[in-house]
Amino acid sequence: MNTFGKIKTNIENTAIEMAKKPEFKRFIFEFNGMVLNNKDISELYFIYDDLSTNKGLDGDLANDYINESIEYSQILIESQSKSIGYLNTWINSWNKSNGNNYSDIDNAIYNTGIRNLESILESKKNIKNVIIKEEVKNVVTETYNIPISSMVKIANENLKKEVSNLNENDRKELDEILILTSDEVKKEMSELKENVVKGLKTTLTESKDSDLNNTIQNTINKIMDSKEDHYNLYKLRKLNTEL
Repeated sequence: MNTFGKIKTNIENTAIEMAKKPEFKRFIFEFNGMVLNNKDISELYFIYDDLSTNKGLDGDLANDYINESIEYSQILIESQSKSIGYLNTWINSWNKSNGNNYSDIDNAIYNTGIRNLESILESKKNIKNVIIKEEVKNVVTETYNIPISSMVKIANENLKKEVSNLNENDRKELDEILILTSDEVKKEMSELKENVVKGLKTTLTESKDSDLNNTIQNTINKIMDSKEDHYNLYKLRKLNTEL
């Protein structure tokens, strides 16, 4: 499995690629369920952000800050290994990347043996050089230069507006779906696809309206080709109740 730094890099690269595409909303919806709705994963995510950002910290404070952050990250990674595995599988379903913008952070967190001490100290030194610099605020002129954290906040505001229009039952159902594991999502979607397609084919057989038949056939094709993720499971559940 990839390190968290590689997973995070892949998420950021994919978000930039998706930013101007229709799929971006679905990507952020799934990101919200996989990362932001998991307290430990979201904390780990933003620790990586903090350790790679100019903070203007004092040198001595920076040392303590780095050591505490790394120790806490090691605890989170150990306790959330299964969730990180799901996260890795999820982002690889969108895009596969071998890049790593957080190699020093990964090295300091994952390599704990005494034989790696020199390498770990070098990585900590590199991290320190980053966070003790005074923060430089640049004016962003292009959408693709916006950091992933800002993109997530913007996207989540739009999602919140959508969610606010849902009734209480729909919100509860959405919350229930977001905590499902990828295996649980795949299992339920497989069952729902079979049931929904069966219902649509029955309608297709009984209908004599050519336009309606074309619409139904297109719907069946989309259902069969849809990715097995939280977003599509939510839509499929709604469609199933309407049949």
